[in-house]
Amino acid sequence: MEINLKHGKVLRETNNAYNSGKDVIIHQGGTGSGKTFEICLFLFFYLGFHLKNEVITVVSESYPHLKIGVLRYFKQFIAKYELSNYIKTNQTDNTFIFPNGTIIELFSADRIDKALGARRYMLFANELDCLKKEIFEELARRSKYIIADFNPTAKFWLEQWLTFYDKNIIIKSNYLDNVECPEHEKIRIEKRASLDSNFKRIHIDCEYGNSDDLVFKPENIILIDKMPEKLNTICGLDFGWAAPSVLVEVGIYEDNVYINEIFYRGEMNERDFANELSKIDKSKKIKADSEDPRMINYIYTQLKYNIHKALKGKDSIQTGIGILQGKKIHITKTSINTISEFRGLTNAKDKMGNFITGKYNGEDHAIDAVRYALEDNYSKPTYSTVSIHI
Repeated sequence: MEINLKHGKVLRETNNAYNSGKDVIIHQGGTGSGKTFEICLFLFFYLGFHLKNEVITVVSESYPHLKIGVLRYFKQFIAKYELSNYIKTNQTDNTFIFPNGTIIELFSADRIDKALGARRYMLFANELDCLKKEIFEELARRSKYIIADFNPTAKFWLEQWLTFYDKNIIIKSNYLDNVECPEHEKIRIEKRASLDSNFKRIHIDCEYGNSDDLVFKPENIILIDKMPEKLNTICGLDFGWAAPSVLVEVGIYEDNVYINEIFYRGEMNERDFANELSKIDKSKKIKADSEDPRMINYIYTQLKYNIHKALKGKDSIQTGIGILQGKKIHITKTSINTISEFRGLTNAKDKMGNFITGKYNGEDHAIDAVRYALEDNYSKPTYSTVSIHI
């Protein structure tokens, strides 16, 4: 069987580095570069079908992340090229067995115990910067070859780790290197880069961003399996059309905020809202974006949900962001879009490089929904009068 693969820089340079004897290949690229997709092409078609009785391990931060990334790509390859008669799949173990006995296995970093002690031919660490160093080191130590990719949002431990490997290469790529990047995505990337110098540095120049520009410190964003039991929660709803409409469930306890993304969808009509809102109890309180009173009225009068307008008001964005910055942000692992927003939001700057108070760059639809949900928790100043003698 002959298969023609359309590809760009990432696949080409990965293959060249591998054939030249590099045992560590690091892809430092921006959003839209296609790096994960083309690495998957390399693993699947260049190695899977040609190696004999070898093991390739793919590890990512969480199973939901694997599911919308590497796992989806592998399933697409099998469907597109009609390979189901050639490759055995085990959906329980997330393994793909090739005709020559080579296995590609997928693990999430939080469920990796049985892979830590095993040896393998190649390790692919997807979004390396989101993995714990000690887990990655254990896996890398038992791997003959290592491939990793990441967006250089902020500097982490990579350079220090690379000092232990002489035959390494760092390959940089951006959206211009991706032959499959949709035109609408290119336009959005270019628009964001023109307004946000830190975004341009990370996603166009492929250099490390300034961590001081991030609104939320990475160490304060914690992924959890599920929301805590007996936590009092309410929902926040942000309306959109071309931009997504978002519903999140939010709870707060002391210095901890807990968030679960219920839906994150664009171009939702009334029927879509009815279907998506059915995931929550009608008695659950919802604080919603007041910019769409028609939809709020529909949800309240027709769908019978306990929905209320968010107050918003002057400086509500800055106030809400400020409240969140002082908390530990716990987000369920299935909340992929919300995680991305909290990790990517940056402080806006003027032409002189000074921060603009209360202005931010990045996607913030889920963050807005979280702010609405927490609106009743904002501390309000109290005033009293006293009589004094002078």
